[in-house]
Amino acid sequence: MRRLAALLVLFSLLLTGCGGQDSETKASGSGASASSSGDTSDGAAASCPLTSTRKFAKTRFVADVGGAAFLVRRYIYQPYQAKSFDKGASGRRVALLKAAAAAAGSAKLLKNASDNAKADPTLCKTVAGPLSKLTDTLEGLRGQLGTGTLDPAVLGGLGGAVSGLLDSSKQGGVEVQEQPTDL
Repeated sequence: MRRLAALLVLFSLLLTGCGGQDSETKASGSGASASSSGDTSDGAAASCPLTSTRKFAKTRFVADVGGAAFLVRRYIYQPYQAKSFDKGASGRRVALLKAAAAAAGSAKLLKNASDNAKADPTLCKTVAGPLSKLTDTLEGLRGQLGTGTLDPAVLGGLGGAVSGLLDSSKQGGVEVQEQPTDL
């Protein structure tokens, strides 16, 4: 029961955690965007700023992605590999609850990371694809965790999606390490 209470507190903190816009970002709007020819396949470069539009965008990105990576690996991917989500597994309900909270918290952190990446020219060009892929995967997983019917292909792809995002951010000059959180 104490763990569940701690999990709920962590979940509520994650939903109210870092993110939001600085007053600079609100004032500047999209006027700082570059009109590029779109070097990336998803057109992310066309909406990237020429200069940083948010204070500490890279630092905030690192914190958000590090926390999301830890939550995904620790509470979703590792229990999946240990078969904790299988019907009849010992502690399945608790594992599903933790995974649902981790998916929701990670989705929020990744939304914040996306906002911070869009505020930095280098990150905007390098991590847009992997970041949106992981966010979409987590959004789909949230609904599945609620019903208890999980797609093994989605769960199996989470490890690769997290690694892809961490590799892309490293290519952008920002090395992200998982930020452990104690429940």
